[in-house]
Amino acid sequence: MNQLKLKVVTREGSGTSSARRLRAEGFIPANVSGQGNARSISVGKLDYRKLSREMGEEASLIELTDDQGESMLTLMQSVEQDPIKGTIHHIDFLEVRRGESFVTRVPIHLKNEDNCLGVKNDGGVIDFKSHDVEIRCRPSKLPEHVVADIESLSVGDALHISDLPEIEGVEYLGNEVQVIVSVQPPTVAAVETTEAVVDPADVPADNIKSESSEADEASEEADAADKE
Repeated sequence: MNQLKLKVVTREGSGTSSARRLRAEGFIPANVSGQGNARSISVGKLDYRKLSREMGEEASLIELTDDQGESMLTLMQSVEQDPIKGTIHHIDFLEVRRGESFVTRVPIHLKNEDNCLGVKNDGGVIDFKSHDVEIRCRPSKLPEHVVADIESLSVGDALHISDLPEIEGVEYLGNEVQVIVSVQPPTVAAVETTEAVVDPADVPADNIKSESSEADEASEEADAADKE
């Protein structure tokens, strides 16, 4: 379990103008939902950047502490980001309670990609379809990620949710036959061969003269043979 800390400020205003003013002051509007309480807060941009670096691509619990000193345990549920500028517009947190189960998604990390049988022996291509999986667990059992070992997969084989490793206190949700990753047959690009066409302009002048001389000599020999 990976647990991080983040300082937040209670947010009073709401609406587009209030959110725009917060962003101009260096804060990101955010909400906390769950457990019957919804709260509006703001997060410092620099604090969020630090938190994002610490989280990386792992699932993490985040302890939020507000300006009144009150703390709550949360998960980062969603982040609204500008697709062009990359700036963060809004963050949604989900409050969880210790000892109580909750539902979330955790990333899947592939293992033994280089040693995969289908890749090594037959030149297969790894098709990573589902990069995360939905689970149910208590906060203390939250895995940072789930490992999918694909070393034994041959071309045409697939690894499903039901094939993921058992983790104590973690229940995989969703369809058990959902494909996580498969090994596809190699794809060979068709090679088109064309006969080279020589442009007369690219032929050296010496070669043209030589070929013309040979033709003239052959013509003279033919005339002599006719006279005889």
